[in-house]
Amino acid sequence: MLTQNETQWIACDGTPMHAVRWVPNVEPKMVVCIIHGLGEHSGRYEHLAQYFVSHGIEVVSFDLRGHGKSDGQRGHTPELQQMIRDIDRFLNHASKIDLTKPHFIYGHSLGATLTLKYTLSHPGEYNGVILSAPMLKPAFEPPSWKVFLGAKLQQVWPSLSLCSGVDIKTLSRDAAVLQQHKNDPLNHDRISAKLGTQLLQAGEQLLADASLVDFPLLMMHGDADKLTCHKASTIFSEHAGDLCTLKIWEDFYHELHHEPEKEDVYDYCIEWMKRQLAPA
Repeated sequence: MLTQNETQWIACDGTPMHAVRWVPNVEPKMVVCIIHGLGEHSGRYEHLAQYFVSHGIEVVSFDLRGHGKSDGQRGHTPELQQMIRDIDRFLNHASKIDLTKPHFIYGHSLGATLTLKYTLSHPGEYNGVILSAPMLKPAFEPPSWKVFLGAKLQQVWPSLSLCSGVDIKTLSRDAAVLQQHKNDPLNHDRISAKLGTQLLQAGEQLLADASLVDFPLLMMHGDADKLTCHKASTIFSEHAGDLCTLKIWEDFYHELHHEPEKEDVYDYCIEWMKRQLAPA
């Protein structure tokens, strides 16, 4: 049994935001905050949340600005740093979680990139971090003209809305997941010139900053991911050192938590979190 609550909160710049909380009917052992990916929303993580809750873990999440039930132009943010401030405000104020309990942050794709930027600038405020398919580099080489044009457009027309170009067939090998994604009116395929350009720049900077990791980090990626580069995750892990655990899931697509073997991924995450809390 679980309790699911949906709430509204206000970001520091006044943007109305949507949040959701899944609470077990027993005293939670720990709390996990989920940061979702581009073009989706927190509701797509309900199965993962319910599985965690069945293991006595409280789960909280929110829709990024420009996504789901939160306000803002679809797929756009004034600055990537504003999304980092949103994470901070949610965790420390709007989520209402008990921060004295062990808590972890789970970020996927765009959400993983944001999570990594946040945690590198807020050391010591969590017990560990899980990254799923982080967007450190795309799995393909974007045309140089497109990167150049995006950089110019984000200076003169930053909110210009572009198609993200994501082929939903690359998200999961589960046909039911793909159909649900297609039918979900809260999903979108937009990304602004500003967000696209800053996301690529953030990935490059994070790869350069990998040695700064000073917290327990689980980095997961599917080696059949056609959207984000699993080799970049391997390089990051090598430079991050012993605090980083790398898990490459063989033949998995982009959304590890939506693959047919998703419960193997859930169990791996739970066991990793438990190890972080075990006495040294």
